[in-house]
Amino acid sequence: TDSILSTIAFKTKMHSGNTPESQVIPAEETYGSLDQTPKKRKRTAKKEQKEKRKKDKMPVDNQQPPQEVPSEPIVRQMVPVLSSNAQETDQKRITIMTYNLLAQSLVRREIFPESGDAIKWKHRRPRLLKEILHYEPDVSCFQEMDHSNYVDTFKPEFENAGYETCFSGIGKNHGCCIIWKRSKFTKLSDLTIEFDRFGIPTMTTNCIGLIVSLKCCETLPDELNSSNSGLVIGTTHLYWRPQSMYERVRQCLILCENLLKFKEEFGFETILAGDFNSPPTDPTYKLMVKNTSLTEDEILNLKASMRPFGEDSTSDDPPSTEDMVENSVDSMISDNDTGLLKNSSSISSPIQITQQTLPSMSVGNAQTESAIQFKPTLPELLSKFASLPSCVSLYAQHLNSIDPENTIYSEPKFTIYGLYFKGALDYIFLFCQNDDNRNNEDIDKNVSSKVKVTKLLKMPPEEELLPLLPNYKFNSDHLCLMVELVGLV
Repeated sequence: TDSILSTIAFKTKMHSGNTPESQVIPAEETYGSLDQTPKKRKRTAKKEQKEKRKKDKMPVDNQQPPQEVPSEPIVRQMVPVLSSNAQETDQKRITIMTYNLLAQSLVRREIFPESGDAIKWKHRRPRLLKEILHYEPDVSCFQEMDHSNYVDTFKPEFENAGYETCFSGIGKNHGCCIIWKRSKFTKLSDLTIEFDRFGIPTMTTNCIGLIVSLKCCETLPDELNSSNSGLVIGTTHLYWRPQSMYERVRQCLILCENLLKFKEEFGFETILAGDFNSPPTDPTYKLMVKNTSLTEDEILNLKASMRPFGEDSTSDDPPSTEDMVENSVDSMISDNDTGLLKNSSSISSPIQITQQTLPSMSVGNAQTESAIQFKPTLPELLSKFASLPSCVSLYAQHLNSIDPENTIYSEPKFTIYGLYFKGALDYIFLFCQNDDNRNNEDIDKNVSSKVKVTKLLKMPPEEELLPLLPNYKFNSDHLCLMVELVGLV
């Protein structure tokens, strides 16, 4: 210590003759507190030097003020359908929504590079709730709802707002959910369909379909309490990989066949809404609406996609970011998570389709007639779809007449605006009663004559979506869709 003090005195003397007093370096700043050990003083000095270098390297221009977080999400308007004659009717109006929420478990910075702090759940959570509850849908279908967020946030918040909920998710951290106003509907039955348990899928997808049968409550007017006063509604999130066209068509066929069984059992109008991962040019969409035939190239592509994915790929093919996210999420799922999802008392437990209840087969078993049925040849697949009633996309019926600049292939230009894809993937379909007319532009001939679209939720222009979603205006990489109908119940 004496030698250190001598050195300090010498340096102070040297500075005092040539340096203004304000520039003399105090001993404590040079050596740290004198009551510290030499090693501790050395560590303190190194830490201070590191912080000083970091501060010196930081350009002043990059020191941005804290980002202001808008308190309210963008509110879109319900736009009347100009061609509808049902605006002045006294019939009961029912609103149906579909919304891919973007599971927080799938969020990665490299996938959402422009979202900043808007991608954080602490910001998305209140804004998603405000957005959904602002629109007050009578029935809503959700995809990519995290199981943990369903239990902690969505279920209690929706129940407090007057909704009942039904959630299902198998083999993933997220799943599908259907909610309905308890003042208008009561649940009769529900069903979860695990697509991978039907036949031999081209790959393991962990994708599901969820179906709920709802009856109008007795509190509604007497004329709405007839035996056929209710609604069958299904939702799904079909397999996402663009080149897996056959698997999407196969999954959609399984879901439609089971929806129609519900329709036959309960006699209700039937709606299918969700994220189909299929643009309007995809075979799945075309087979659903039956407004055009598949081209020869589309049939060839469908046939090529029947083989398990990766069968012809090489080791040089890099995995996509979606692959990495999917694999990382799957690796986090334990048997306990899956059991909780199926058995937790806090979750409505849909009936699980098993090998005992419906024809199904796992990949490792020998093929049976029922297994072949659920992995049909391409002609069989197309024939099965052709035998089903066609569907009408409710946005495609009217959007072009009220917002032509924001329409392509009669659908919204964008229901998703992400880094890897921008376009339409989400739809609200109504199953037709009469299949003599399959033109998707004639709702009165294609759909039960009593069902009318009265309003659509307006889609935002592209400039409001820039640079990418989600942001502080829109809370998911998808946009919600909502229709108002009369004559549905």
